[in-house]
Amino acid sequence: MFDKIISMQFSPKGSLIALATPFKKGFSIDWKSLEKLIVWHIEEGSDGLVCCATTGEGLTLSEGEKKKITAFCVTTAAGRVPIIANSGTASTLHSARLSEQMLKIGASATLAVTPYYNKPTQRGSILHFAEIAKAGLPVIVYNNPGRSGVLLQLETIAAIGQIPGIAGYKDSTGDLNFIRTLRKISSIPIFSGDDDLTCDSLKEGAIGAISVIGNLFPKAWKQMISLGLAQKWEEAAAISETLKPLCKAMFLETNPQCVKFALTLLGRCQSVLRLPLVLPEESTQRKITETLQELRKHFPLL
Repeated sequence: MFDKIISMQFSPKGSLIALATPFKKGFSIDWKSLEKLIVWHIEEGSDGLVCCATTGEGLTLSEGEKKKITAFCVTTAAGRVPIIANSGTASTLHSARLSEQMLKIGASATLAVTPYYNKPTQRGSILHFAEIAKAGLPVIVYNNPGRSGVLLQLETIAAIGQIPGIAGYKDSTGDLNFIRTLRKISSIPIFSGDDDLTCDSLKEGAIGAISVIGNLFPKAWKQMISLGLAQKWEEAAAISETLKPLCKAMFLETNPQCVKFALTLLGRCQSVLRLPLVLPEESTQRKITETLQELRKHFPLL
């Protein structure tokens, strides 16, 4: 019965965007640009927005700012797409409390990464997500060993998937075989967290992606994912291959430095980041500029 309740509350698939957070030159939140980004993504067909996560510079935001941004996204979206809030921290109690607050604000779900720096055991990780799920907000578990320092094992994810309230799993292991094996042992909904592997992940049973490059060309990215979900692999792969150079360019430096600069080139927001994040090096900027110019030949409206 509980699974049916969760599926009615939160059952998206397709293109979820790890939304960037626009700042003004004084590092305050640029609400006008944020509103335009939200509306643009909805118009372009994105299936959901994830706010205040890695790409949204969540670790440089205060708790108050996270709540204000989430509330703003919920209000602006007005039910047209689900808003997924980031409540993942290094503290289980803090993460659970933040999830409760995001539920009251109106978020549809929460994205929670494995506790970073603490390096919990697999058992500790299971208990961590079980506590967050008790808040009542559907949870997408985020496995990103490069950021957290912990790799959730396949059996651990399968166990977490049995916890009431766990609504999905985002994979950023960079290991396609990991996704392939997980699909064999667990029915947990899988979202790709590696843009360059998304098309292949869909072939292995993923139901969508939580992406970085979807910030830049939401319509084309959504089209690729939709084709994959329809098992039109040749057409999906053609778009995926065209976008591969941009996938690579967006990770020449730590995320979100590159995507924030690219958004500036597209006139979507100012290229302002909060320290310790900085503008990309000039060589990286040139590569991003060249890559976007080349992509305009394939996607004229980009």
